[in-house]
Amino acid sequence: MRAFKIFTSIFLITILVFSFGCKKSKKTNAAQQQTATSVQDSEYIKVFYLVPSPDDIFGFANAPNLTFKQELLNPVSNLDKYNTTKLQEINFGVYSADLAYSAAFGKKQFTKQYLQAVKAISEKIGLSTVFNESLEQRIENLGTNKDSLMAISNDTYFDIIRYLERTDRINTLALLAAGGWLETMYLVVNLVDYKENDPTVQQIADQKLIFNNLYKFLEQNLNDPNVKSVYDDFKPLKDIYDQLKIVKLPEKENLQVTSDKIIVGGNFKIVMTKEQFYKLRDVIIKIRNLLTLNTQ
Repeated sequence: MRAFKIFTSIFLITILVFSFGCKKSKKTNAAQQQTATSVQDSEYIKVFYLVPSPDDIFGFANAPNLTFKQELLNPVSNLDKYNTTKLQEINFGVYSADLAYSAAFGKKQFTKQYLQAVKAISEKIGLSTVFNESLEQRIENLGTNKDSLMAISNDTYFDIIRYLERTDRINTLALLAAGGWLETMYLVVNLVDYKENDPTVQQIADQKLIFNNLYKFLEQNLNDPNVKSVYDDFKPLKDIYDQLKIVKLPEKENLQVTSDKIIVGGNFKIVMTKEQFYKLRDVIIKIRNLLTLNTQ
């Protein structure tokens, strides 16, 4: 799996990772080795992150406090509502995240359902060529093994990213990434409550750095009115993340960089208060429901 140079050479960023320390396959580790890079949030803070994949985003499936909740998925019945390019591309990312969520928890029925949803919406935005006969056969023969479900969702995802890179569809890639990040955050913030020193809450706080990169990615493509619209929709999230403080840690709490995790390096970490957590949750839910046309 090759690195996606479009992120590093043109925009000098990659976006969207939510890794919770699950064991990766050799294939995924190889991809991570190739696509790893870093950015500087301040002169002290460095975050290591990767090109997103369902395996990266939903490594948290092994966390004991996170479960599968069908009601959090964006219903496939909403497909017919998405009659603009903006909604179709954003919800392509949303359904891709729901697909990964289903696969990470070994839910064959929902994995297959959301693969079909991704395929259906891909036909509307010119990505149907990704779904070749070989992939169709793999979908038809899906088993219940979690690893096989994750493998096909990962392969499908990377095929899509490669196609967008080859065809220079940067605006589409920006909206797909925004939709995937938003749905990932929507799922996670609805699966946990605030607890001080909770590792999942800390990962949500650490998204400050990842979100800033995503927001810059959108900013690079404001010539597209659809990207500009989503950029404006995400502004309340930017305001909240900008309020999160970066504090110095005692020496014994220094975080170590590993090959498969996002780490805030040095003697610093990002702190999120209980009030900020629930404010962020409310804003994420509001924006997600706006862009998916859900009214709850």
